[in-house]
Amino acid sequence: MISRRSFLKLTGLGVAAAGAGFGTGSMLTAAPGRRFSMHGFVPDDDRAVADLLRMFRAELPNGAGAPVIDADARWQGVVRNAMKQGTMSASPESGSGRVAVRIQRLGSAVSGDVLVSDDRKRMYNPENDFSMALHNLRGRLQSARANYMISAEYVEEAPLASLLSTGRVLVIEDANGVADRIALDGRSQRLDVRGPQGRTGVSVSNGGVHVHSASCRHELCRKAGTASRVGDVIACAPNRVLLRIEAA
Repeated sequence: MISRRSFLKLTGLGVAAAGAGFGTGSMLTAAPGRRFSMHGFVPDDDRAVADLLRMFRAELPNGAGAPVIDADARWQGVVRNAMKQGTMSASPESGSGRVAVRIQRLGSAVSGDVLVSDDRKRMYNPENDFSMALHNLRGRLQSARANYMISAEYVEEAPLASLLSTGRVLVIEDANGVADRIALDGRSQRLDVRGPQGRTGVSVSNGGVHVHSASCRHELCRKAGTASRVGDVIACAPNRVLLRIEAA
């Protein structure tokens, strides 16, 4: 029997995105604790950024909050317009999770790409899990030089969870899902994360995390510096590795 994920991928439809042609090929429902994120390496191009955000928006449940935007003034209007225009999920479920969009300029240009992950604790495989629309966008990005990284995330937490949280945790994702969760409590350690390109060396120290060695071509993850704030992300698209900081 074909899975729902495979069916949506084959038809090229996201959730209620038939008319717009958007969607990742996977459904997100809004049960408590759900998470969905897209991370893209994009060129200095309004259309590419807007298309990625519309696909992200199409996966959000009804009732998702307005996005908190962390980006230069140059991108503020692009983000707001794309998030307003995107097709909402047709799921009867509703959610009141937080939505955050961050756009940051890269230190050097790299090949474009996109990573997608969700609460199923796994990172999407572009060949098997992407819809036709997202596959086409990925092709456009890979043929361009990326100057920016964009992170868009929806998280639905238990009531008051963020207010009651007193710490931070590093979440490490690889191609198979969440590989580890490490409390950022000041203790130091080093570990390796394996991926299609080889090994990504991760260092945890002084309440932060950075990549100390990388097997990918551009080593952008190594050049990204230290992540320490809740919401910070270090991504390696070639090796399919995500490092993100969450509230404990």
